[in-house]
Amino acid sequence: MIEVIYGNNKELARLTGKSIADVRDQYKLQFDIPDRAQAVLNGKTLTKGLESKIKLEDCDELAFVERNRSRVPLLMTALLLALAITGGVFAFTYTTASATITLTSADSDYAAVASNSTVAGWKPYGKVRGTIGAGNLFNVTPGPSYQTVGDLQVKVYLSNLDQLGKNYSFFMMRLELQNALGAAVDAEGITQVLSIENGVVSFYWPSENFTGGTTYYIKALGGTYISYPFSEGLSTTYSPVFYAQVLQAG
Repeated sequence: MIEVIYGNNKELARLTGKSIADVRDQYKLQFDIPDRAQAVLNGKTLTKGLESKIKLEDCDELAFVERNRSRVPLLMTALLLALAITGGVFAFTYTTASATITLTSADSDYAAVASNSTVAGWKPYGKVRGTIGAGNLFNVTPGPSYQTVGDLQVKVYLSNLDQLGKNYSFFMMRLELQNALGAAVDAEGITQVLSIENGVVSFYWPSENFTGGTTYYIKALGGTYISYPFSEGLSTTYSPVFYAQVLQAG
């Protein structure tokens, strides 16, 4: 997924492989992007000539930004003109008033993640094809005050790919981000696939889809694996290890 941003406009879309110039043309009318806006790819500002040459990759962030021209020379000219007209006579007033805005402390965490694995284990007897059952992997609870404040992004990693690659010729699990009723709550409501070839999945979680203080679930919907034959020198670690991370999106 590619995140496209201009001003207050933001959208996640399947744009992998498209050039930046193609994306500019696609969103020019939708986001009202002016021609003078500069493309910024993953924090790096690009020249116009590179936009047709650079192809987007998965998880890239593409923003279009207008650089404000400095108004200092114009303001200085106006000030000098005012001095010439008035003869340089000004009156200054000094004040000592101050104002303070009292803020309430926010939650220390915008979300809490806890392991909650209920997926049944399996025994790979040498070369065998097996199935992976359904069950929860993690609980995710947005902070009690973190509601309608901003969107979240949930990432799940298969963190021991080096070990799994020695013992499995194929490994795949289907994941969803769900509420307590089993309904998907990410922006697209889709199932993501975690595998040896794709070791991380990402869910974009808009604020209108969660309630602060309520627990949601990263759930495995099932999967399959094919293990290698037992052989001297192979790792004996067949257990997949998962890591979950919650980030503020945008």
